Amino acid sequence: MKKERASVSNPDELNKYLQKSSFVVWFILGIVVSILLSFFVWSMIYKVKVKISGLADISSGEVTLHVEEKSLKQLEIGQKVYIQNQELEISSLDDNNQPTLTKSTLEDGEYPYYIVVKEVKPIEFLIGK
Repeated sequence: MKKERASVSNPDELNKYLQKSSFVVWFILGIVVSILLSFFVWSMIYKVKVKISGLADISSGEVTLHVEEKSLKQLEIGQKVYIQNQELEISSLDDNNQPTLTKSTLEDGEYPYYIVVKEVKPIEFLIGK
C-alpha cells in the first residue's frame, strides 16, 4: 500500500504543515555552532609542535646531545634546544649531522632536552598545506 503525499494548493494551507521550532532546538543548534566555530578559530591560532627529545650531557659548559640516528636529518643550524628552561641554539652541524650548541651555564650533568623541529597549525591538516 502506497502512502499518498500531501500537496499544498495555496499558501494558507502551509500553516498545517509548518511547525514552530522550540527554544530547546535553537539552543542546542547554537551550542553546536559555537563549538564548531571555537574549534575552527583554535585550529587557526594554536600550533602543534613536533619535537625531538633525548638526554644531553653537560661538561664545563660544553653540551653533547644524544640524538637518535633517524632524527639527525631533521636538525638545522639555528634551531632552538631547550634544556632545563634554558634556550640554547644549534650553532653548527658536523659531517655526521651531529649538532654543536652554544655554551650552557648549567651545572655539569645529564639533563633531558627537546628541540622543536616543526610547528604546524591544525587547520593545515584540513586545508592540506
